[in-house]
Amino acid sequence: MICFSFNSEGQSSYIHNGHNIYHHLDRLDVLYQINGDIHSSFKPYARSDVRALSKNHDCSSMDHNDHILQHYFMQDLSFLADSLYESQKGFLKSFYKSPAHFFEIKEPDFSLVINPILNFQIGYESENDDVIFLNKRGIELYGTLDEKLYFYTNFHENQSNFLNYITPFIDKYKAIPGQGNYKPYQSAVFEGASGFDYSNAQAYLGYKISKHSLLELGHNKQFVGNGMRSLLLGDSGQNYFYLKFNVRFWKIEYQSLFTELSSISARQTVNTELLPKKYMASHYLSFKPSKKFEIGLFESVVYSRENHFEFQYLNPVILYRTAEHYLDSPDNVLIGLNGKWNIFSRISLYGQFVLDEFNFSEFFDGTNWWGNKYGIQAGLKYFNVLGVKNLDLQTEFNRVRPYTYSHFQESEEIQGISVSSYSHFYQPLAHPLGANFSEVIFKLRYQPTRRLILEGRYLYTVVGRDNNTNFGSDILLLNTTRTDDYGILQHQGARSEIQNLSLDMSYELFYNFFIDLQVMLRKDTNLELGNTNTTFINSGIRYNIHNTKIDY
Repeated sequence: MICFSFNSEGQSSYIHNGHNIYHHLDRLDVLYQINGDIHSSFKPYARSDVRALSKNHDCSSMDHNDHILQHYFMQDLSFLADSLYESQKGFLKSFYKSPAHFFEIKEPDFSLVINPILNFQIGYESENDDVIFLNKRGIELYGTLDEKLYFYTNFHENQSNFLNYITPFIDKYKAIPGQGNYKPYQSAVFEGASGFDYSNAQAYLGYKISKHSLLELGHNKQFVGNGMRSLLLGDSGQNYFYLKFNVRFWKIEYQSLFTELSSISARQTVNTELLPKKYMASHYLSFKPSKKFEIGLFESVVYSRENHFEFQYLNPVILYRTAEHYLDSPDNVLIGLNGKWNIFSRISLYGQFVLDEFNFSEFFDGTNWWGNKYGIQAGLKYFNVLGVKNLDLQTEFNRVRPYTYSHFQESEEIQGISVSSYSHFYQPLAHPLGANFSEVIFKLRYQPTRRLILEGRYLYTVVGRDNNTNFGSDILLLNTTRTDDYGILQHQGARSEIQNLSLDMSYELFYNFFIDLQVMLRKDTNLELGNTNTTFINSGIRYNIHNTKIDY
């Protein structure tokens, strides 16, 4: 039987990476090979791709006892794909005509959705006797025109403070992880509670050029990969301005991304001084020969000069290393591989390899040359663990050599900082820890009922910190200030061992409105820089937004 269907063929806006639906889409992919034309390494997913999953797919292949996944397949996917239930008149004929949308208009050639965004969290950190709070309010608006043009914008205002291991990062880099500019904040509600006041926005406008191609301009973040982290292009940092060209045909999807980045954070400038710019271009080619296997090739270049765009990199099909040789330029070029294989009926393997620089002879001579800069990722997703319905496990290993993602071209604005490092707004573009680390993450997720989600997460990380010396962890530093050319070891420097255990419970009171409870224990052991312990309990409510974890 057909579960549901749609008539619209147009391109649409995206579902934010981190939404619960991504987990269920993974389950559909691995358990039932229902993935349509989606190349899972491109994130976020377009609503039109989610809509396409419903076409020509039926529920007969699903386990009849898998009621939760059937519910998501038949109902929640339709909500996210902007299906209107015409039988529902809604409130005042315009509001909540479907459970997913506060306000919506759908005409043959035009659609518009408006939703509020809310996230109120309050918790207690025992080590500092601090009240930890988040007050987020916002709005999102998206729609389509003529099935060719699609648009999206959101804006949110925040007041919050942060846990004791995050605040030192903000103090050092003058940047809040994942956010832009900020100013000090003093709470008028909680006496003595202080923190940061900051706002942020995402917006993009896209045009479907043809059946197989589109062009998009906006401020947003992209993610390349299948894991919790990405060593190629992650989304833990600040939004950036970009122009994106995407083509999908046959078993191939190809994306060119041209971005304008910032060498430093806004708090580093004086008064209204304009932020210095830097530029990046990247390509990602994905090949999906079957429903179970996907492999992709990634390359990226960050220009080693500020406030100057290199037009030769606009060529969407040339290898950047070739263009770099044409220019005789010292730009920072990365290449990488990404892969996924649904090897068994309930297990999916995935991984990445990123290469910054490599010398074959130096690698095998045992001298640990500094220029062999690379990173690896290996991960596994296991659904219905030991036959328990909706009990799912994901484990992931990440390891990046010292000085990877770093470069030698110095910023004209801030001495000692590289303009061509793989970063934006003083935050890494790939893994949030930068380099010189090894990490293992275990995540166990159980959804006993449709509304209740339980998740446990354990992280163990070893990282060699830079303690007044460039040991290769901070990718912003000039790699010409490295400790040596040889004898470069993994985790060198001030060695930190981080353990983070968190337990989360979320209950969906009504569609996309969650009540949250979290308990977290974190320990950072560092004999040189001192230990940091964190015990945290938190509760809150959120609407039309997912929780972002800062666990590094």
